[in-house]
Amino acid sequence: MRRPTGKAMSDSREAAMERERDFLFASLADLEAEHEAGDLDEADFVELRSHYVARAADSIRALEAAAAEPSVAESGASAPDGIGPSAGRQRAAGKRGARSWGRAVLWASVIALTATLAGVALADFSGSRGAGDQITGDIRESVRSRLFDAREAMGDQDLDRAIAIYDDVLTDEPSNAEALAYRGWLTNLAGDPLPARDFVEEAVAADSSFPDARVFAASLALAAGEPLVAGDHLDALDRIDSPAFISQLVEAQQLDLRVAEAAGPAAVSLVAPVLEGAAYDPAEIPVRHVSAAADHLAATGRIDDGLALFSAMLASSGDDPDVLVALAWFLARASVGVEAGMTTARSYLDAVIEADPGRPDALVYRALVRLQLEDRQGAAADLAAYDALEVVRRDLDRLLVETGLRDVLAQ
Repeated sequence: MRRPTGKAMSDSREAAMERERDFLFASLADLEAEHEAGDLDEADFVELRSHYVARAADSIRALEAAAAEPSVAESGASAPDGIGPSAGRQRAAGKRGARSWGRAVLWASVIALTATLAGVALADFSGSRGAGDQITGDIRESVRSRLFDAREAMGDQDLDRAIAIYDDVLTDEPSNAEALAYRGWLTNLAGDPLPARDFVEEAVAADSSFPDARVFAASLALAAGEPLVAGDHLDALDRIDSPAFISQLVEAQQLDLRVAEAAGPAAVSLVAPVLEGAAYDPAEIPVRHVSAAADHLAATGRIDDGLALFSAMLASSGDDPDVLVALAWFLARASVGVEAGMTTARSYLDAVIEADPGRPDALVYRALVRLQLEDRQGAAADLAAYDALEVVRRDLDRLLVETGLRDVLAQ
C-alpha cells in the first residue's frame, strides 16, 4: 500500500474551500448514518451535528465571499441545445448556469435540509455500511469507531490525523471501501492525484455499489482529462440505491454538467475511425460511448454523422439490444413531429421489449414515443410496467421529470 506524504496544495484558494465544504457535508451524512444505526447517542449526535452544520455554514459564507472577488471568467462556450430531451448526460451540456451563485444556493439548501430534517434525508448514507460490516465482534466495533474518529478529524480539519486513522483501518482491513475512498480523497486534497486515484479505484473494486467512491472516482477521472471514464462512474451511480444527499453533492459540484460538456467531444474523438469507414468493434468502443458521440454530433448539427455511427454499429452488432435501444432513442429525438421516424423508433423498441419485457430504458423510451404517436394508453402501460420493476434508474427518473410524462398522462 503506497503511503504518499502530504505536500502544500497547489490548488486555488477557492478550490480548497470547496473541497473543505464537500468533506464537511460528507461528515454530516456519515454522522446521520451512525446515529440511525444506533452507534451514537442522542446528546453526542446533536452536539456533533451542530458543530458540522456551523462549520459548513462558515465554509459556504467563505465561498460566497471569494466568489464576490474579481476573478478571471471561465472560458468555453455553451453547447447547442441539441435535438430534444436526452436520457444521457449530454442533455445537460450547454445549460450550465452561473457557477458560484448556483453552488451557493444548492449548498444553502442542503444546510437547511440537514438542520430541519435531522437525518431523514441522510440517514441511509452509505458511510454507515463500510467494509466493517463484513466482520463481526470486537474488530467490527473497533473499525466502526475508528472510521467515526476519522470523520470527526476531517470535520476538525485535522487531515493528517484522519489519514493516519484510515491507514490504521486499512492495516486491519485492506479492502475497507470507506477507508480506501476517503483515504484517496484526502490524498487528492494533499495534492497527490495519481495515488489518490489508486486508492479510490481500489475502493470501487472492493465495493462497486459504494456511492461515495463513485463520486470521488468521477471527480478524479474528470480532473485527469478522462471524461468518458468519469461518465461511466456517474452512470453506475445512477444505478445505486444511494440517498438524496449523494445526488445533491453531484449537483452542487456541477459534476454531471462538467462531465457532459467534456464527454461529447471526447467520444467523437474516440469514434473518429468509425466515422472514417473503419468497422465498429464493441469490444473496443462501448455502445454508450458511441451513443454519446452521436448525441454530440447531432447537437452540433451533424445528425447524418450520428446516424452513420449507428449504421456502423448495426452492421456489426445488429442483434445487440443495447445498440437497438440507443438507435431507437436517437431516432425518436431526431424525429419529433415526424410520424415515420417515431414509428421506426417504436419498431426497434418493440423488438427489444418482446425479447426482454423488463428492460427499463426501453419501456421509458417507448412510453415517450407512444405519447408522440398519440397512443396515451400504450404510454401509460409502459410507464406502469417500468414502475412495477422498482429498479434504481435515476437517469430514467430524471428523464421522466424533464419530459413531464407523468403529469401529461395524469391529465
